[in-house]
Amino acid sequence: MASATDDASDQVERLRAAGVAAERIRIDTSVGTRGARPELEAVLGDLRDGDVLVVTGLDRLASSVLHLVQVGQRLLAVGAHLRSLEEDVDTTSDGDTGVLPTLDLLAGLQRTLVSASTRAGLDAARARGRRGGRPPRLTAEAAARAQRLYDEGRSVTEIAETLDVPRTTVYGHLRRPS
Repeated sequence: MASATDDASDQVERLRAAGVAAERIRIDTSVGTRGARPELEAVLGDLRDGDVLVVTGLDRLASSVLHLVQVGQRLLAVGAHLRSLEEDVDTTSDGDTGVLPTLDLLAGLQRTLVSASTRAGLDAARARGRRGGRPPRLTAEAAARAQRLYDEGRSVTEIAETLDVPRTTVYGHLRRPS
């Protein structure tokens, strides 16, 4: 896999020298870190158990560490290997068998960090009096009225029609004795 900057000929030559057949070399052109990578997606989609993805450098494979972790997870999921010429990474050899599991571990760490950060943000918002989610459909007065009507023996269907809301809304606001 080669990534085109201005000229990918040097990368193509390095891949060919590493034994990659010319018809198997794919060149992607993308702009910035978020550019579409259709050739990379095609290559990753074609990989099967035991295949080896050869790249000139990890920076040519992924646009960020997170992207590299995601690519590593995909390789691990299908049982494919990674060989990077520049970094001398080769997961087909015994010495580098930990690279893809390490990327998987990093992905787990990333998910944990995002989750913890999200939870901290929500807690901070709650401390400031903010509440997430959709606002209640019934006002406090309407919810109290619904409760009074329910306590008087009215059906949920009647209450919902009276308040012009779905029955599920009424159920969500009722405090039923246990």
